[in-house]
Amino acid sequence: MQTLDLLTESVLRSSPLAWWQWDVQLNQVIFNSLKVTTLGYDPIDFAGRGFESFTALLHPDDHFSTMEAMRRLLSGESSLYQTDYRIIDSSGYYHWYMDRGMCIARNDGRVASVRGLVIDLGLESAMSNSTGAVVKLLREYSHDRNQLITICSSCKRLQVGEEEWQPITERFRDAIGDSLSHGVCPVCIEALYPELAELLKDGNS
Repeated sequence: MQTLDLLTESVLRSSPLAWWQWDVQLNQVIFNSLKVTTLGYDPIDFAGRGFESFTALLHPDDHFSTMEAMRRLLSGESSLYQTDYRIIDSSGYYHWYMDRGMCIARNDGRVASVRGLVIDLGLESAMSNSTGAVVKLLREYSHDRNQLITICSSCKRLQVGEEEWQPITERFRDAIGDSLSHGVCPVCIEALYPELAELLKDGNS
């Protein structure tokens, strides 16, 4: 079974980011709990399993590009594994993730072990492209500087429609400046206040 040296284990276990390490030859993935708990899963369900247990959760439209990115690393065409994909959480919602990794060990010149970090970019909107929706909102704001734009106090996504919330980058945040108001998006209401969700959502709309 794949193991970590004590120093590496100490550093990675205390990392505030989700990380993973894949033993290519044994097809075993080890990871910190954030890799799966942020999606609502139990780490025990993935212990000692191969990469397929994670790629099975990918959005079908993102599976090929993700596998191609890893193929390029394993073949030596690229020195870095980098891809963005959607992955489904335990409640059935897709999250956009940024995944970056690199080879950390070789055997007979071939990649033997890969380590990477994943960052949750936010929930996918079923209605529109994230960047496009935010840009449209900014254009409307540029024509009406008195317009307030609502950002979720919990997950920091922007409200770009009556029931649509999108991730915001620092660039967008700086452009909006002091015209931000704060609220709580429906997903965070469900997560933070489940017993009051219906009442709060009615009052938040």
